[in-house]
Amino acid sequence: MQRILSIQQVLRQSENTALVRTLLSSPAVRTRAELVQGVCRRLNFRDPKGDWRVGTTMKALRDLESQGLWTLPKATQRSSGKWNPTRLHTPVPAAVGVPARAEEVRGLQLIEVTREEQSKLWNELMIGEHPLQQCRLVGRQLRYLVSSDHGWLGAIGFGSAALYLEDRDEWIGWTPAQRMEHRPRVLQMNRFLIRPGVHCENLASQILGRCARQVPADFERRYGLRPWLLESFVDGSHYDGACYKAANWIWVGRTKGRGRNGQRDEGKSRKDIYLYPLVENVCQRMGVEPLPVVALDAASGLDALGWAEQEFGGCDLGDPRRTRRLVKIVHDQAAQPSGSYSQAAGGNRYDLKGYYRFLNCAQEELNLASLLQTHRTQTIRRMKRESTVLIVQDTTELNFSTRSACEDLGPIGTNQTRAQSCGLDLHSCLAVGQSGLPLGVLRLHGYAPESAQGKNPNRPIEEKESYRWLEAYQDASLIAAMIPETRVVSVADREGDMFELFDLRRRQTGRKAQLLVRAKWDRCLEGSERKLFEELAATPLAKTVSLPVPRQREHRAKPSAPGRPALPARSAKVQVRFKEVCLRAPQAPQTRQRQPIKLWAVYVVEPYPPKGATAVRWLLLCSIPVTSVKQALQCVRWYCRRWRIEEWHRVMKSGCQILDHQNRRAHVLLRAIAIAQQGGYLNRKCDGPPGFESLWKGYARFHAMVFIIKLRNTADAKRR
Repeated sequence: MQRILSIQQVLRQSENTALVRTLLSSPAVRTRAELVQGVCRRLNFRDPKGDWRVGTTMKALRDLESQGLWTLPKATQRSSGKWNPTRLHTPVPAAVGVPARAEEVRGLQLIEVTREEQSKLWNELMIGEHPLQQCRLVGRQLRYLVSSDHGWLGAIGFGSAALYLEDRDEWIGWTPAQRMEHRPRVLQMNRFLIRPGVHCENLASQILGRCARQVPADFERRYGLRPWLLESFVDGSHYDGACYKAANWIWVGRTKGRGRNGQRDEGKSRKDIYLYPLVENVCQRMGVEPLPVVALDAASGLDALGWAEQEFGGCDLGDPRRTRRLVKIVHDQAAQPSGSYSQAAGGNRYDLKGYYRFLNCAQEELNLASLLQTHRTQTIRRMKRESTVLIVQDTTELNFSTRSACEDLGPIGTNQTRAQSCGLDLHSCLAVGQSGLPLGVLRLHGYAPESAQGKNPNRPIEEKESYRWLEAYQDASLIAAMIPETRVVSVADREGDMFELFDLRRRQTGRKAQLLVRAKWDRCLEGSERKLFEELAATPLAKTVSLPVPRQREHRAKPSAPGRPALPARSAKVQVRFKEVCLRAPQAPQTRQRQPIKLWAVYVVEPYPPKGATAVRWLLLCSIPVTSVKQALQCVRWYCRRWRIEEWHRVMKSGCQILDHQNRRAHVLLRAIAIAQQGGYLNRKCDGPPGFESLWKGYARFHAMVFIIKLRNTADAKRR
């Protein structure tokens, strides 16, 4: 496999840096162009076709100049005029007699733009008829005209892929080094035009199919490099991407509204990302190791001496020394799970210094995702052993109001005196088996919430903090595709009741995670005059069952919410009803045009609650068909497991003492929390089978990997 080198990395080498400085001091080098030519010839910087890599070398020289490695000659004066492409300046004749279906189009073909007349025609079509009204492409490019016996039907343009694209990069799974090496193998379709006057069913999907067959050979012939993956963007506010789905493109997420270089661009909207692999095993070709086929038992290897290496040794933190430091931190804390790291390190000043240097490292690679990287992989392997896994997601508030010097915190509400509290929100995804056995943490998203004042309530969901629920579900679907033999169910409480979440699942292609969400909104239904809750209340009773309700802790009254007295655990007699429903889209501007969604609803209500107790009243919306009482009760049992994450958050705060960290920056706090959370996620009751009421109670303090001891005891109890 041909390796695509990073010129900037080559120029950073000491001998090559000295070479550039020698050329700069030479009287023969007076301009930047002469410098680039000399560097390319001395270091043999050529592209796969054999041409000099002039543009890439110039950019690398400018980037390294900004970092202080050298000073380049003064740039020659460039024209400040606007880029003016050549075009016809007359409308392109309309196609005549185009049939209603693509199969009936005569002479359909893609013509590669190679001549000046074709280039003018392509530019005229894009400027005159494409919604963006521009035709400039980036980097290596291919352009095509869609021709037929009926006339010109459209045009297509390919250019270099986006440098950074979070959802695409997560789908591939490559490291930053792998992305730098293999990004030239990704080609972006950044212009796709079917002329406004052409109305032909299946034409767009058929053109996409032709592109997948023709583009690889054309690109290799022109640039000496065969692409492995196509990417494209679709503006979801105007198009539903049906042609991409019909052509078997894969929807992987949405953009962040930034430019190609990752910079924020206020003029760009967030778009759906579609990918099309041109070769088999594209991720493996890019060096990404596939998920191990062999499943991992929940207790496998965790009681061995090398457990820290197993759970953390594969993290890519930008430097192997950081990975070794992380393993040592976790290993030390396992020896003193109830103490601070100072106690775990035995007061060793060098270990303490390394610990705080690790937390305060300025490298971008040291984030929540990278710290969880290996643990996430092992968790997925544990999930692989289960027939059904629940991915429970929820958000908890971390109150750091006493940290007056801490930076980058946000408002999280008011206290009893109406004073503003500040802190962070932490959105977690916890994998749980059907029996309630926690399998690991899959995702952590920490952020400083923003004030709601002055925000437009009708802004797109991607610009709201609630978009975290959709991102977590996308991640669950990605995992479901990795372990197709395991049924993955994403479980959320009432905060996750968003039409956009259900619509996201409908728009996804390929294997999807199932959804189980407790309803918050009394929605309008298609084909019924009654609303959701009234419709389910009128449904015939399916069964009356007993549901265990855990004890309720006392909540003091606040200005924003009434108090709640402490209540003992009890058994509630609940009535269960279920029915298929069709939810209408809300009338908000961003959703009113969307089609209704069919889901199954399970209604659980306690008609006669004890005095002083809050009646159980759940309406669960599920994507899995519920056609029997057994299936309805299964959904209820699954939702009962949602309290696992509530207990886990309580352990994080009361056991791991994450609110006691004294770091002065939000991102450093989140790093410390990411390490500490490993100590809470698998800690569980040791004297019997797991139950959702009695887990994680009676412990004074947890830190780092205390769950190792408890896990072994639980595994032994389960075997007995």
